[in-house]
Amino acid sequence: MAFTRKIYVIDKSLILTTNREEYMSQHPAAEDYMVFEAATADTFSKAFKQLEKPGRNGVIIEDASPDALIQQLDAMFEPIDAGGGLVCNEHSEFLMIFRKGKWDLPKGKLDAGEDIAACSIREVQEETGLVKIDLGEKICDTYHIYEQSKQQILKRTAWYRMNGSSLDKLTPQKEENILEARWIRKEDLAPYLSKSYEAVREVFRQAGIVE
Repeated sequence: MAFTRKIYVIDKSLILTTNREEYMSQHPAAEDYMVFEAATADTFSKAFKQLEKPGRNGVIIEDASPDALIQQLDAMFEPIDAGGGLVCNEHSEFLMIFRKGKWDLPKGKLDAGEDIAACSIREVQEETGLVKIDLGEKICDTYHIYEQSKQQILKRTAWYRMNGSSLDKLTPQKEENILEARWIRKEDLAPYLSKSYEAVREVFRQAGIVE
């Protein structure tokens, strides 16, 4: 099976793969993506310039070596790890937070010496006010690139299924610019996800909640 990693740049996609034909056959939307070959600094630079263009929704970089693709990406950005949760309550409702004009899932950075699963639980508790959380299986990892203090950051977020209780009082963490935390029924998710990030929609898809 071919190696593939999707990195979100805002809501655009940078696809790293060892087999672009296989990826395109599985993802028809990628037919319009520009393709570059070889995991070099110059190739990555050109790819990111393409992603800055209006109407360019994605770029593919293909190389025979997965290690070369990952190493070149890590060489260009400061990598950090984070954890987050897709929390479901006893009424089969899902917990989302409203931050910076978007509906999001609770998540945050890994502390030194901390286990990633423990980080995920801690961040969900801190950002939403939930007290008791039961950790479930890991859903997926998502990757996205953003700028912070004029530094380009590559964040890998590990996402877990979690169970929580609607009896816990939701207290959005204002210090993290979270204005609201809300339980949402599955049938009501669509308008919230339309005002969310592609990476968040990916978590719901990987969890089998939406298509």
